[in-house]
Amino acid sequence: MKENFKISDITVVGNTTWGQALSYLIQKKNNKVTILCRNTSEASDRSNKIEKSQNLSENIHLSSDISKTLNQTDLLILTFPSQTTRKNLQILKPYFKSSHKLLIASKGIEKSTGKRISEIILEELPYCKKENIAVISGPNLANEIYNGQSTSSVIASANINFYNELKNIIESNNFKTYFSDDITGVELGGALKNIVTIGAGICDGLNLGNNLKGAFISIAFSEIVKIATKAGANPITISGLSGLGDTLASSYSPLSRNRKAGQLIGEKNSRNSLKTKIGNIIEGLDTIYGAKKLSNTISHNTEFIDLMIKVCDSKVDPIELIKFTIGEID
Repeated sequence: MKENFKISDITVVGNTTWGQALSYLIQKKNNKVTILCRNTSEASDRSNKIEKSQNLSENIHLSSDISKTLNQTDLLILTFPSQTTRKNLQILKPYFKSSHKLLIASKGIEKSTGKRISEIILEELPYCKKENIAVISGPNLANEIYNGQSTSSVIASANINFYNELKNIIESNNFKTYFSDDITGVELGGALKNIVTIGAGICDGLNLGNNLKGAFISIAFSEIVKIATKAGANPITISGLSGLGDTLASSYSPLSRNRKAGQLIGEKNSRNSLKTKIGNIIEGLDTIYGAKKLSNTISHNTEFIDLMIKVCDSKVDPIELIKFTIGEID
């Protein structure tokens, strides 16, 4: 294993807001990074998805040439929408090498199977080594990171040496990283927190105030801890940066798409209208269905998740979610 990556060895797969934010962190340390795009049109567009008035840094390269890009890289950072994981891995598979290292930065649970992204990787890329997989998660709002506001994140891997390599690439005075060996916990913390965040947004849409919103978050968070723990996560991990830390940042930030989606649901907007109103993918909506599938797999009670689905699908009044978690309110 190399002690350091070469400048040309870092590829972000997915020209998303989060992908650009991570690319920004990497190039700040004078590393060149390539964002692998879906097509030539996207690769020729240097628009900054975070600061619309600016272009991407010259140290961030864009390419749609999968063969050339993967042949030159050691590290692939996955930032595409979580529900496209299987499809994107199948596209990458002909060019994937067993020596490639993967950092999962996407957050979600596969809607149709309830599987985590690392599980999908091992299914679709069977020659990928477990020790070459890592996951990053935490209270990481892309806009704040791009604007130099400080935060921290946890990176989980079975390989401490891999973590140290990633730390050298990503960490700065404004972005601190911590190590965990609980891949399951870090993945589920980052994914399931979106369910709580949507619920917190629903509280905002119902104008219930911060006191009741805080009560809802604490009760809903205990529900995702139960799911994650039963699925094999360490509860301490879920109560750390990837779970609780991310939940709090997202649930109170106007920058969070999942919180905004919940607010719109609380205001009685239909699910179909949310993407248009927000202008981007809302990972948490699909994660609710993934959590339902996962809960069924591990034989966990789905009453809370079922109600979340009904509320998001406009089949039940949003106030019923609050009554279920908090009780009758005036």
